[in-house]
Amino acid sequence: MLDIQPHHYFRQSLLITLLNPKAIVFYMAFFPLFVDPARHQGLLTFGVMAATIAVLTFGYCASLTLITHFAAERLRANPRASAWLNRIAGSMLLAFGLKLAIQK
Repeated sequence: MLDIQPHHYFRQSLLITLLNPKAIVFYMAFFPLFVDPARHQGLLTFGVMAATIAVLTFGYCASLTLITHFAAERLRANPRASAWLNRIAGSMLLAFGLKLAIQK
């Protein structure tokens, strides 16, 4: 089994995010809408906008990670809740499968 440290995950996700072509195209199409050509200050404007999005994204992802970690710890501590969630998930999968089977 691989011994991967947390900073490896961070480095990998940062590299994937920076090289994501969908994000690059999105920013190239989205950022110019908010730039006034008369007052455009070059890379400073785009840098501030990119930094703002990066900080907001980091905060959002960090909060989701913390909430998920807290919920997972609570579920691990309570096997009855975990069993009920498994039953509910299984029932939903069966219901979706039934719906697909009877759908025309």
